[in-house]
Amino acid sequence: MARRRTLPDSVTVDGVAYRWSDYDTPLWSRPNSSAQRWNRTREAPTQYTSLTSEGAWAELIRVEDLGSVADVHRVSMPLWVLHVRETHVADYGTFEKADAAGFPPEALVDEDHERCRAEGTRLRDNGFRGVLAPSAALPGAVNLTLFGARLAVEWGCDEDRRLAAFVSVRQLAVGYPPDDLLPRVRRRGTRHAGLVAYRAARR
Repeated sequence: MARRRTLPDSVTVDGVAYRWSDYDTPLWSRPNSSAQRWNRTREAPTQYTSLTSEGAWAELIRVEDLGSVADVHRVSMPLWVLHVRETHVADYGTFEKADAAGFPPEALVDEDHERCRAEGTRLRDNGFRGVLAPSAALPGAVNLTLFGARLAVEWGCDEDRRLAAFVSVRQLAVGYPPDDLLPRVRRRGTRHAGLVAYRAARR
């Protein structure tokens, strides 16, 4: 039977998020040059962050397919912290919340991003400014994706909110992910422990 589709709950996010970036800024003001989970190529600027530093580092380990401590130690990458204050964010922060809105929970962590890309377009068309979703790379972590251009300003300089696109940022470090994170990262082609647990609990 077809799922009954609704819009997800809308939440406000006010806190820190993290991301790695090999550019001199962690934010985009132009459309992304390649398709990713929540955007198609050249669709719109899309900012990918995690609510924890481990979540951000896990994404790097997974995308670069780092398989050993030696591989990890060869990384020299800036890690940024962002102060995000955003309204009207779609809350798919758990598999249960996606299920309740009629969006397939497995799509949130699927290797094929097409369903999320289509959903990203639908959310944008309905005025959402971003989406919370489980991390595909680190079970238990939550990622925050922001839709639209954002402008990086010095840490604390967004307090007056002169522009909704302002996000205060600072670079935490230039280095590599922690060694103990490596065995916890979900590799491509493997099952997502969080999704497996969710399915088991519903039986």
